[in-house]
Amino acid sequence: MAKEQRGCSIQLVEVPQGSNRSLASFCIKVKKIRETYHAADINSNSGKIWSTTTAFPYKFFSNTKVNINIFTEDSTQQLHFMPYANYLVKDLIAEILHFYTNDQLSPQNYLLNICGYEEFLQNDHYLGSHRIFQKNKSVIQLNLQKNRESPGKLSRKHEDDHSQFYLNQLLEFMPIWKVSRQCLSTVIKKYDSHLNYLLKTQQNLDNIIDDVKNICIVLGCVETKQITDAVNELNLILQRKAENFHQNSETSAKGLIERVTTELSTSIYHLIDIYCSSFYADFQPLNAPVHSVSCVNLGLHSHLSFTVYAAHNIPETWVHRYKAFSFSCWLTYAGKKLCQVRNCRNIPVKKLFFFLVSWNETINFPLEIKSLPRESMLTIKLFGITCATNNADLLAWTCLPLFPKHKSILRSMLFSTTLQSEPPKELIAPGVWDISQPSPVTLQIDFPATEWEYMKLDSEENRSDLEEPPKECLKHIARLSQKQSPLLLSEEKRRYLWFYRLYCNNENCSLPLVLGSAPGWDETTVSEMHTILRRWKFSHPLEALGLLTSSFPDQEIRKVAVQQLDNLLNDELLEYLPQLVQAVKFEWNLESPLVQLLIHRSLQSIQIAHRLHWLLKDAQNEAYFKSWYQKLLAALQFCAGKALSDEFSKEQKLIKILGDIGEKVKSASDPQRQEVLKKELGRLEEFFQCTNTCHLPLNPALCIKGIDGDACSYFTSNALPLKITFINANPMGKNISVIFKAGDDLRQDMLVLQIIHVMDNIWLQEGLDMQMIIYRCLSTGKGQGLVQMVPDAITLAKIHRHSGLIGPLKENTIKKWFSQHNHLKVDYEKALRNFFYSCAGWCVVTFILGVCDRHNDNIMLTKSGHMFHIDFGKFLGHAQTFGGIKRDRAPFIFTSEMEYFITEGGKNPQHFQDFVELCCRAYNIVRRHSRLLLNLLEMMLHAGLPELSGIQDLKYVYNNLRPQDTDLEATSHFTKKIKESLECFPVKLNNLIHTLAQMTAINPAKSTLQTFPWESCMMSATQLIQRATILGFSKKTRHLYLIQVTHSNNETSLTEKSFDQFSKLHSQLQKQFASLALPEFPHWWHLPFTNSDHKRFRDLNHYMEQILNGSYEVANSDCVLSFFLSEPVEQTMEESSPVDLGEKFPDKKPKVQLVITYEDAKLTILVKHMKNIHLPDGSTPSAHAEFYLLPYPNAVRRRKTKSVPKCTDPTYNEIVVYDEVTELQGHVLMLIVKSKTTFVGAINIQLCSVPLKEEKWYPLGNSII
Repeated sequence: MAKEQRGCSIQLVEVPQGSNRSLASFCIKVKKIRETYHAADINSNSGKIWSTTTAFPYKFFSNTKVNINIFTEDSTQQLHFMPYANYLVKDLIAEILHFYTNDQLSPQNYLLNICGYEEFLQNDHYLGSHRIFQKNKSVIQLNLQKNRESPGKLSRKHEDDHSQFYLNQLLEFMPIWKVSRQCLSTVIKKYDSHLNYLLKTQQNLDNIIDDVKNICIVLGCVETKQITDAVNELNLILQRKAENFHQNSETSAKGLIERVTTELSTSIYHLIDIYCSSFYADFQPLNAPVHSVSCVNLGLHSHLSFTVYAAHNIPETWVHRYKAFSFSCWLTYAGKKLCQVRNCRNIPVKKLFFFLVSWNETINFPLEIKSLPRESMLTIKLFGITCATNNADLLAWTCLPLFPKHKSILRSMLFSTTLQSEPPKELIAPGVWDISQPSPVTLQIDFPATEWEYMKLDSEENRSDLEEPPKECLKHIARLSQKQSPLLLSEEKRRYLWFYRLYCNNENCSLPLVLGSAPGWDETTVSEMHTILRRWKFSHPLEALGLLTSSFPDQEIRKVAVQQLDNLLNDELLEYLPQLVQAVKFEWNLESPLVQLLIHRSLQSIQIAHRLHWLLKDAQNEAYFKSWYQKLLAALQFCAGKALSDEFSKEQKLIKILGDIGEKVKSASDPQRQEVLKKELGRLEEFFQCTNTCHLPLNPALCIKGIDGDACSYFTSNALPLKITFINANPMGKNISVIFKAGDDLRQDMLVLQIIHVMDNIWLQEGLDMQMIIYRCLSTGKGQGLVQMVPDAITLAKIHRHSGLIGPLKENTIKKWFSQHNHLKVDYEKALRNFFYSCAGWCVVTFILGVCDRHNDNIMLTKSGHMFHIDFGKFLGHAQTFGGIKRDRAPFIFTSEMEYFITEGGKNPQHFQDFVELCCRAYNIVRRHSRLLLNLLEMMLHAGLPELSGIQDLKYVYNNLRPQDTDLEATSHFTKKIKESLECFPVKLNNLIHTLAQMTAINPAKSTLQTFPWESCMMSATQLIQRATILGFSKKTRHLYLIQVTHSNNETSLTEKSFDQFSKLHSQLQKQFASLALPEFPHWWHLPFTNSDHKRFRDLNHYMEQILNGSYEVANSDCVLSFFLSEPVEQTMEESSPVDLGEKFPDKKPKVQLVITYEDAKLTILVKHMKNIHLPDGSTPSAHAEFYLLPYPNAVRRRKTKSVPKCTDPTYNEIVVYDEVTELQGHVLMLIVKSKTTFVGAINIQLCSVPLKEEKWYPLGNSII
């Protein structure tokens, strides 16, 4: 009897690694990866943050020197070096050490730290490979530090090497239904006690049934059929015993009870075993079940079949609302259904221990198991039939991989269901919903106990006898390859590409296009795809990014893609982390090569670990895949070690405090907000008192130790973001100001800025510095994040407001503002050049990405000339509408006031031609990388971004990139867009509306920082005035006094003012400062009739001295500053052209620039620009060009460009085409320039001697030859 009792006893054993096999396997894999990186290995565990590098941009840094100041620990002397950009960092260190005449010191023991940052240059890289040297043209401050071999504070320690990875302990979420081993052990002990009592006395059967119910409650209210049958038998025994069914009832009842309780205990054991195998738990049954089920060996031709037994624990609200329940199920692969949906019959709910719907229905799919793709998904939906309307409401759903492993044993399983309204339409993957996390409603599916092994077939196709493909075929393949993504190919084009797949290679096509054109995913096609995959030669590792999209669930394809990406350096991989985090969604399990790559690289680079941490933290807020990201984040924290993991925790706590402060400021009434903010900032001060320092989530290289409370504020926009100024923990660093936003989704801003950053890197590698300011932005949670504040930046709207009510409509607003803030010629020229390049760069990027909601409040300028855009809540052409009309009607923002500044008020019209050339060059450089940009966007299609969700959004960018166009065609296209933007008056009207709205909304009581969230304090040191002195005066039509203005930084500038202007200044000051005592102004009636000019000379100097040395408020008022700092003497500005771009024409002869190409009997002429053209009377023409090809068999031989109105240096970039030109020999191209019907100039060009595909200037004669 004791033996039988022990057989019925259920024992649990603790499993810290988790009872679920897939979870335990993931933990083992992560631990093995971590074990390959020992704490003692200084190369992989330096604990230092290395400055990011790129491939050395030879075109950008040819024979270029960089400016460096060196500080050392041993000397207060500052050293200045100007090494070449292609100088290795370790060679510079050796030179510094040599300067100290100590050749015994090894450069390998030293590092160069960037002052103000906890960031080090990489010794084995070139100086110019570091991004800081590529983006910062000023003097770089570096600090020489010893002890390169000593690990940094964020390194892993010896104790970390011996820690265990128990995922359940690291997961931060603990749902209310999570099973406790102690709780289950308690109810099992009760069951065992009552069972022993029952077997001894044959009494107290009710307690046993109650215990079984309690066990089922702990296990998710699941009651299997075996438990139900055993409980029913016990009830029957109880009933028979009460009726005295047998005379010898004690003997017969005892035998029955022993048999049934054994079956009941076995059923409970099986339930616990199924539960632990299906869900995450920290326990499992000690021994195997009494009756094990042997595996059935099904043939390869067997069809897929399983039984849906029941949906357990139906909520009581559903019971009353629905009269019956049904389910439907189907198979999918890569988001496409493999067969028809299977629907079951409607079954009413029934009550056993709990409410459940028991279908016990077998589902058969007409698909052989061997024909199913390895990555097949089963989706099941639960419906309720309403009592009132008889409609079927979707109540819950779940999905699961049929074959989660290479070798799978399918059996009875429990699957959690989600009560979210709908599964994602196009994305069904194993991680979309965590079926292994217990949920209120559980689905039980009984598969036949089958062992199934995936068999990969090898293609035996002989390719040795391939014929040479027709040239037209290869050309067509090349044209199709311009589509860049299989999502952009029509069904017909896919069939064509797949038919000629053997002729595709990395020179005429891309692998994602070829594999994405496969007609299906049957075993033969998949085998052929794998063959192509094996023989493909990748042109660059980034080509493999396209294989990690949702279009390719095949694990072999994704494995090869990851192998290619593994060739990227850590800093290169860092650039594409947002896309790789999204690609995890399409993996088949968490042990995939991609997940392993991310874990490996996070162990090698703190930069990667830090960015990956915040990307995963943010991804947990997505509607789907939350559980996968939580597990991956837990693995990252384990691998990072205690020091870095603690740093992550501090950063999270900092963000939590900022979020709480933001909420309290929002909820406070307007008059109390500043007081609430001041009070709540105390929490940040307490935080830093406890933690001492914390790294900034925006940039791990910035370490902060407190806040500057006086510099903190909030902004009056709708979201009421906070401006927080942190104190830099590095004594050589400046304070760091950031914006904390709550209520705005910053993920889209992050993506746009990332793509712009990629474009900027492409330009730099091509030797083109577009002077782009790309600020940092980080989403730290749902609807919240941090934004870097750019110092010395002001919105264009504020510049417009300073110019009066109609500031946005004035042409000279921007030029005047830059003149006011750059008095020295060299500064003004630098600002003009920076504006020239940055404006062109932002025109290109905002056009390609279709950035909308553009107005003067989200365009910013720095006094150094840099222009940049902010706020990317609208992009990909999703413009806001007003009354059905799009508010953004220009392709991008390039206004006449920007042109006015670039051409210096029309004095240098050739600068506009240079600007167009620069834009078109930048545009064509980016177009050559269309595949990369489209891949990056396609990988984000399932990120849940509001304006990037479908193929139409991808097509929008494709249409703007125009990869199918030649450079000449793209140049012509973009030039048209520049002209459209320039002529778009609604842009100015929109700016005017925003300016008026802001003028109305501004509350004078608020600080400037609160009113304009993106502006830092404008009044820099160079704008404050020390003194102003009249040097002399000139007697022209009016007397002008030449004034020398000395700034607070001792720089000087000159300006000219009349006596009347002085008088008007005094009147303005009297109105503005009526309550203050102003110095007496020397009016004309105070002056003697003789020597009045000299008397005014002395009196005005005395007046200016009193103004500037008197009240601080008056001396630094806008009207005083603008009086002395505006309109500097212009003679110094005109000595040389600020922007030295393009060819100079001192002879002022009329010329036309053409690019002529000839290919496949087609003559193409790109008319680019003309220079110095005039009408016979010297006036400005409205010129167009007419072309005649002589001889030309076609009757219509004339071609004509559009007219450019009133311009001596017009830009066209128009294409003229002549077809059926069999040869150039003997042909003459006649070009005539006219203004309407008036002749302007002409030239005849002998085509046989023309340099093809080259830009060339041709002189225009004054007659037709």
